[in-house]
Amino acid sequence: MVSKSGTAYDLLRRAILDGDLEPGAALTLSALTARFALGWTPLREALSRLEAEGLVTSELHKGFRVAPVRAEDIRDLQHARGLVEAELITLSIRDGDAAWEARIVAAHHLLTLAPPLVVGAAPDAVALWEARHEAFHAALCEGTRAPTLHRFAGELRDAIHRHQRVILMRAPPAPAVAAALAEATALSHHTALMDAVLSRDGTVARRLLDAHIGFTLAVYEAIG
Repeated sequence: MVSKSGTAYDLLRRAILDGDLEPGAALTLSALTARFALGWTPLREALSRLEAEGLVTSELHKGFRVAPVRAEDIRDLQHARGLVEAELITLSIRDGDAAWEARIVAAHHLLTLAPPLVVGAAPDAVALWEARHEAFHAALCEGTRAPTLHRFAGELRDAIHRHQRVILMRAPPAPAVAAALAEATALSHHTALMDAVLSRDGTVARRLLDAHIGFTLAVYEAIG
């Protein structure tokens, strides 16, 4: 049975990751109690946990706030993601079995069925694409048992998810942004990455992963 503090943590964390609680927003206990119908004690415990994860900040006499989203942070997160995912993919290519390969193919198929991610897309369409995109990348890494690396990869995906969601919400409908987003989310990149992994070609897989992350960073540069 999930405790009240666990429920508060899950609800707050999801709201922050999805951008429902925007970066910099004040997190007063009275407002959170009204929003989530939870008591001060579980909410305070949840805020402390989220602060330890870097999703919440606090200042003396000023209380808690949602952590900001900054360009330098997303570049750092994507760099770390590339290092961790590349290592997990390399290990998965070494250790993965046929069931792992089947999970990759299934995750890729579901990604092909998701509507393309575009600026101004409906929230439900954005959520579906994000979930299937994250599931595909997770599947690529699942062929090996490396608990610490997997935990890091999950934390990085969550942090990047928050930055991407907030940035997409703020993105102007400019041609350069649309073009960069189309390039970053192109299915052909994901198909090529899948093919390299299934062919057990770690060198090509790492190169394609680096390129994929570069395309993603280009979206943020286009938004400015």
